[in-house]
Amino acid sequence: MLPQSYDLVRYRGVKYGAIAGIIATWSISTAIAASEVELRLPISTFYSIMGMSLGYEDFIAAAYLGFGLHLLTGTLLGAIIGLTSVRWMKIMTNPYKATAAGVLAGIAVWLVLFVPVTVLLVQPSLERVVALMPGNLQETMLSENVSQFVAAIATSAIVFHMVWGAIFGYIASSLMRISALRAAKAAAGRDMPQ
Repeated sequence: MLPQSYDLVRYRGVKYGAIAGIIATWSISTAIAASEVELRLPISTFYSIMGMSLGYEDFIAAAYLGFGLHLLTGTLLGAIIGLTSVRWMKIMTNPYKATAAGVLAGIAVWLVLFVPVTVLLVQPSLERVVALMPGNLQETMLSENVSQFVAAIATSAIVFHMVWGAIFGYIASSLMRISALRAAKAAAGRDMPQ
């Protein structure tokens, strides 16, 4: 019976992690759009740069690709983190500890995934990406030192990943607590005399 119940817990960790991952990623996408507006860049510039770094030449198509990959990555990372977090159920059912653990997970995602992708994929293709940008955006990018711009984005992205982690941890914790409460109610209902 124990392996089956542990499999169920692992399944729920993956499921709730994926749900929390996509919610957190969608939320951060809103913050990314707000920061683009603040920087006077068109919304979806970040996603277009991602897509263009992968070879797309059309700004709009590259934005859709970048956004889709961002959501997919956040969902998959959420599932993986959810799977690994089932070992620490006492942490994950405490919203404060889960949020703090999520912040640490966000820092790890930034360090292990975001920084290498930025350095190994985006940075080497920047000249081509800038050349493919629409005219007014190209002028804006060229007026800045592009390498400094990317370095600033990479550095500030740690905050976005920490916020992603906090949202992820809180949502995953909430889903796990709801599941535990339902299981407890179901068990109490089975134990009641009829």
